[in-house]
Amino acid sequence: MPSRGLALVVLSACAVLAQNGQVRPSFEVAAVKPVKPGSTGSGPLRGGPGTSSPGQLSGAATLKTLLMRAYDLKNYQIAGPAWMDSERYEIAAKIPAGADKALVSLMLQSLLAERFGLQARRETRELPVYAMLVARDGPKFKESSAAPGMPDGAPAGFAAPRLVNGPDGLPGLQPGSDWPRTAEVVLAGSDGILYKLWARRETMPEIADRLSAQLDRAVLDQTELKGRYDFTLAWSVESAGGTIPRTAFPPDQIESRSTPIMSEVSPPPDLFTALKAQLGLRLSPRRGPLEMLIVDRVEKTPTGN
Repeated sequence: MPSRGLALVVLSACAVLAQNGQVRPSFEVAAVKPVKPGSTGSGPLRGGPGTSSPGQLSGAATLKTLLMRAYDLKNYQIAGPAWMDSERYEIAAKIPAGADKALVSLMLQSLLAERFGLQARRETRELPVYAMLVARDGPKFKESSAAPGMPDGAPAGFAAPRLVNGPDGLPGLQPGSDWPRTAEVVLAGSDGILYKLWARRETMPEIADRLSAQLDRAVLDQTELKGRYDFTLAWSVESAGGTIPRTAFPPDQIESRSTPIMSEVSPPPDLFTALKAQLGLRLSPRRGPLEMLIVDRVEKTPTGN
C-alpha cells in the first residue's frame, strides 16, 4: 500500500493538462498575486525540497525567476517580454509530502500555465559563451581530502558559518569552523560589491555553473579536471546597483549586508583576474549552441486564486 505522502503526490497530479494532453502535476494549494508598486514583497522565493521548509514554497519573485526555477534554466536562456524581469509576484504554494525538486519544477510549470496562460517553446540558438580553461601555469588548488558533506539543503536549525575579519581585511571563516559545503558571502558597499567563495568538494562543472550565474553567460568547463576541490576565491564588481546573485548554500540565506568595507580595504580584483591569479583558471570567449526557452504568450496579471 503506498504511503500517504506518495498518495498526495498522485492525487495532486490530476489538475492541469499540458499542451501535449498529458497530465501535469500541480500544487495542492497555491496563491499568486502581484506585488504592490513600490514594494519588494515578503522577500526572495524560499522553501521546497532540500530546505528547512520542504512543504512550502513562498516569497516574492519576478516571472523570469519563476521560469528559471520551473525549467532549470539560467537568465540568459529565457527570451520574452521585458516586464518579466521587473514585475514581481507573491507566491504561496503548498507542496505535497514526498515531492522532490523535479516534481516541484513540474508543479511550477503547471502554475505558470494555469495562472499566467504561459505558452513557451524550446529552441537552440548560437550565443556567446565562455570556455573555462586551465591557465598556462596550471591550477593553483589541490583535490579535496574532506569526506562528503551534508546533502543539498540545511536541516532546520542549522547555523551558517560565523565570519570574522581575515588578515587581508576581507571576511574569513572563523578559525576551526568545520563547514562541510560551499559557502559564500556578499558584501555591498558604496564602491561596489565584494564576493568571497569558500568552495568545498566542488567539481569544475559546478564552478562553471556558478560563474555562469555571475556573468549572465554560459561558462563551459573545458579544464579536463575530474576531481573535487577545496579553494577560496574573492572578487569584486564596481557597481552595487541591481540584484545580488543568491547562489550559495543555503540558496536563500546568503549573508548580504550594507558595509563600508569596499572603501576600508583594497578590494579584490574583477572575476576574470581573480580566477587566473587565485585559481590558475581563465575564461576564453567563444560562441556555442544553447538551449533557450522562448515565451510566445504570457499574461501580466495572473488569474484569481
